[in-house]
Amino acid sequence: MHGDRSMEPLAPGTVQRGQLRSRVSDIAWTSLFVILGAWALLAAVGAAVGVAGSWTYVAVASALLFMALVARASMFRDRGRRRL
Repeated sequence: MHGDRSMEPLAPGTVQRGQLRSRVSDIAWTSLFVILGAWALLAAVGAAVGVAGSWTYVAVASALLFMALVARASMFRDRGRRRL
């Protein structure tokens, strides 16, 4: 164990509060990437098999995945600037 210290409250401005917000954000972004990636992959498989209209879903899912990646990369750059 790490000692008998009790956990500090998640009051605004505490280190734990900032870490929690960052962790929840990372989980949400990871979930978004997994869902969009799975959607694009399944649509591509459907298009390869010959399901009508699947290429449209591939294009939409790929565009959304790309935009999410650009937004996440932008957040990392902005986060780095704030810490300096």
